[in-house]
Amino acid sequence: MLEEKYAVIMAGGVGTRLWPLSKEKKPKQFISIDGNETLLVQTIKRIQEVVPKDNCFVITNKDYHDLTKETLKNLIPHTNIILEPLKKNTAACISYATLHLEKLFRTGLVCFIPADSYVMDKDEYLHSIRQAYHAAKNSKELIIIGVNPTNPATGYGYIQVKSEECFEPKSISRVVEFKEKPSIETAKEYIKSNKYLWNSGLVAGHLQAFISEIQQFIPKHFEMLSKALMHQNEPDFDSIIENAYSELLDISFDYGVLEKSKNLLAVKGSFNWYDIGSLDALSIILGSDDSGNSIYGKHLGIDTKNSIIYSVENLITTIGLSDMIIVNVGDRIIVCPKDRAQDLKTLVEILKNNGYEKYI
Repeated sequence: MLEEKYAVIMAGGVGTRLWPLSKEKKPKQFISIDGNETLLVQTIKRIQEVVPKDNCFVITNKDYHDLTKETLKNLIPHTNIILEPLKKNTAACISYATLHLEKLFRTGLVCFIPADSYVMDKDEYLHSIRQAYHAAKNSKELIIIGVNPTNPATGYGYIQVKSEECFEPKSISRVVEFKEKPSIETAKEYIKSNKYLWNSGLVAGHLQAFISEIQQFIPKHFEMLSKALMHQNEPDFDSIIENAYSELLDISFDYGVLEKSKNLLAVKGSFNWYDIGSLDALSIILGSDDSGNSIYGKHLGIDTKNSIIYSVENLITTIGLSDMIIVNVGDRIIVCPKDRAQDLKTLVEILKNNGYEKYI
């Protein structure tokens, strides 16, 4: 039996750690970081080389409905936009989309794809996704796509693979353990062992495989969302699904399911992948000059090195800086050391608590 392939692009995140580029009203997936197309559009266009447009879905928060339609234009049918009533993390997102697709199509293979990843080597990326669909067709496991880590990053999940147990093709291995966001010391051990992959956020499987894992590890998500979807065609569905979401634990699919599951395979991808989750990742997109600086917009400096300097309109000038981040977008400016980029989430909370909501 030929199984249809579906893709679900997850585009509901706020992108707090990319402020001031990303704002709550227009998060990172809806903006162009490098002057080219938005991350969401790039993601959709890539996957449509594998999955037909009518089988591509986007799940996002209801507050971004108009923005999503405006961004996507005719890339997918607008009826393929799934709206979440509340922000409840990726466990709710994946559970809702899975049950929605199962209700529509009963069966099929699905790949969940973050909308905010930066991908080089498109051909290798798509090759890995094709392998994940192929593996999903022949197994009851979920298939994670991992990539070789290049540094002991603490912001990514890590996948320990059983290298001596490989399947056809040889880039598919059994997952021993899934570990989310380790400490720097643990991450260094993982890198040294050469047994771990970064979790790219791409996860594929048969619809029934997702449902089985959701039922086992986050049963309330399955119960509440299944009951709500029974009323999908009723006038008060919006309030029904919001009530269901309000009962769900705010937890990621990684923590809620993948860390606990014993039914995981991993595709070892050989493409360059980066989660654009913080401002220090801009150096990856923008590249660097002879002084190690990553520049976007107008900048002149003296004795400035290894810094990220990003300006949409204004000229930025610097003297004697090293390992710094300066980002200016409109009336918002951030200046911080590169190794403090992860603190932006805390800064945004401080802005919010001190009456500066209009800036975020």
